Amino acid sequence: MKKPVVMAAALLLSVSSFAQGPVTRYLEGRFGDPGSQTFIEKGSHAFGISGGYRSFGASGDDTSNAGYALLSLLNIGDGQLKIWNVSPSYSTFIANDLSLGVALNYSGYAVDTDLRLDLRDIINTTSEDLNLVISNRSMRHHAGGASVVLRKYVPFFGSQYVAVFGEGRLYGSYGTTSSAPRDLKDFNRERVSQTIGVGLKAGGGLAVKLKDGSAITVSVPLFGIAYSYSIQDKTTTVKNTVVDPETGQETTTTSTTKSKTHMSSFNASRSTDLLGIQFGFVRYIEPKRK
Repeated sequence: MKKPVVMAAALLLSVSSFAQGPVTRYLEGRFGDPGSQTFIEKGSHAFGISGGYRSFGASGDDTSNAGYALLSLLNIGDGQLKIWNVSPSYSTFIANDLSLGVALNYSGYAVDTDLRLDLRDIINTTSEDLNLVISNRSMRHHAGGASVVLRKYVPFFGSQYVAVFGEGRLYGSYGTTSSAPRDLKDFNRERVSQTIGVGLKAGGGLAVKLKDGSAITVSVPLFGIAYSYSIQDKTTTVKNTVVDPETGQETTTTSTTKSKTHMSSFNASRSTDLLGIQFGFVRYIEPKRK
């Protein structure tokens, strides 16, 4: 009985010695002693750029039966959505692993839709009158802005090369959105909106430092508070064509009406927006040594 116990104790001691030897040295070389490392030291500067792009699309032929159907009701005959943003930035480290900086931002999206609400499968009919057009429009949005960014790095297990970070952004923005039918025929209803906004965003991410002092970052927004105010100009143009029954001559008249509306909104959200993932590249410049 004593012999197995002695052998087990000897095995545990050998494993422990091995773990405290090369394994410990390997982990300390890779990650260091947790809490003992500084990812970016005070006095450093950082120049970076981040951005994102995503797109969705569906296509079909020119018939009303074509397109991608959702729940057999919403038929996307031809639709495309593209969203993009890019943000250059500069920051200075006011303390070890704590930076304060500014960032510029440009973002936009393009939407082309041909949506139909197809009720024919519900009541088992082939009438085209129940294949209703919901939207056949083209939208374009462009926005620019600036933000003040406070970011805190926490070395991952004391690593000098990998760190997680949390950041807060106080921002302001201005953007325009235009919307009009895709097929400009006898009826055109155009919308042009101008929007200003301010808000606060909080997020988190991961930074992996490269050997040359630069880093690759990935960040995800987690929480946001925003206020926006919009002014929308509406222009409706209607063309009427009348044919003279005696001469067959066509006479076209055009009438245009304009109106202006205002809208304000405030919202606070807490969510992990996986579609809002940002990839970035940062170049760190360390302070000069005396």
